[in-house]
Amino acid sequence: SAPRNRLAMARWIASRENPLIGRVAMNQVWQQVFGRGLVSTPEDFGVQGSPPTHPALLDWLATEFVRRDWDLKSLIRRVVSSATYQQSSWISPEDFAWDPLNQWLARGPRFRVHAETIRDIALTTSGLLTRRVGGPSFFPPRPDLGKTIAYGNAEWKVSQGTDRYRRGLYIHRKRTAPHPGLASFDAPPRHTCNVRRRRSNTPLQALALLNDQTIIESARAIAWRVINEGPDTQSERVRFVFRLCTSRAPDELEHKWIREHLDRQRKRIRAGSLKAATLVGSETPVLGGSVEELAAWTVIARVLLNLDETVSKE
Repeated sequence: SAPRNRLAMARWIASRENPLIGRVAMNQVWQQVFGRGLVSTPEDFGVQGSPPTHPALLDWLATEFVRRDWDLKSLIRRVVSSATYQQSSWISPEDFAWDPLNQWLARGPRFRVHAETIRDIALTTSGLLTRRVGGPSFFPPRPDLGKTIAYGNAEWKVSQGTDRYRRGLYIHRKRTAPHPGLASFDAPPRHTCNVRRRRSNTPLQALALLNDQTIIESARAIAWRVINEGPDTQSERVRFVFRLCTSRAPDELEHKWIREHLDRQRKRIRAGSLKAATLVGSETPVLGGSVEELAAWTVIARVLLNLDETVSKE
């Protein structure tokens, strides 16, 4: 009985009697939390898409969303507090055989985080992240930086000061020249609607994590923290830097590998095959340690930031 116009459609979209909105919204939440939605085709939620793996659960989440007056934060808290979410991400060979994609939730979620979050992880670990909320976009360093970027001779003036280390959410996006660091990790272009990001694993991603300017600056800051804020002994410093990057302590084998790699870098620096000043950079204060020691720990930090575990949610 409603008039056939856009206002009536808008009212129907936001109506408590509309079953679709709650299902779509909760499927998006599930996809964000678990890496895969209950409906695996969020871009096609109709009869042509995939059916939900747990229809009763999706129905309950949708109706609960409406019952709680569209309180998204409350529903997200409910999902992440569940025993299903809090499972270990480790999976046995037997469980993997029948649930390789984790669509039946045999284990906790494990997947690589989004491109913007990878950058945020490095900046947070290093202590460089600027936590200011809102404001205009900023211009981070980019490897293809020249005098002009793409069409129209548009300049890319790299932001300075604390603006340089803002969250990836605020990176300036240019449609004709996507940021290479974001594109390497499957960040979609902004001129198309995208409800599900594809994830790939390529050697280029490891190369970006080792050589991206923001990652290098973060590694230098982590090395500075190890020397000036960390413990006094090398063994405890190894545990300190590993925990900074992965949020856990290293096991004996990992601890041994890091110590050996650190010793190799010190030898390379003393032999002159690795330039300490180049690794450290002129903007990094040395304070409590020598330039050589800071450079060696910078190499270790770059390796740890490149770990799959560092950039994965698990």
